[in-house]
Amino acid sequence: MKIIFSDNLLALRKEKNLSQEELGSDLFVTRQSISKWESGEVTPDLNKIQMIADYFNIQVEELLFGKEIYNLKSDKSHNLFDDDDDDDQRPINNFWEFLERDYWIIIMIIGTLGIFFF
Repeated sequence: MKIIFSDNLLALRKEKNLSQEELGSDLFVTRQSISKWESGEVTPDLNKIQMIADYFNIQVEELLFGKEIYNLKSDKSHNLFDDDDDDDQRPINNFWEFLERDYWIIIMIIGTLGIFFF
């Protein structure tokens, strides 16, 4: 899944007929920050990403990845007993989903820390 934040930000700004200066003022950042975000030179921190999504009244996932992520979600019907390999493609909404899918990362971190502390 490709992050297309810079393209989405530019499209949303132009759709609302906002200048970089106006958007920057509304988000409490400089015009130069907006320019760097749109060019893909820099990515804002998570708080700013959430603020931008709220400003344009969209979900963070849509801002980062585009609308196709929601089309994929609505096309699939998930069955409780359906064992498909596409689980790695779905977004993680909380720690328990992360733990369910990527528990091996926690095991590796604990093992690595154990080497240093014991």
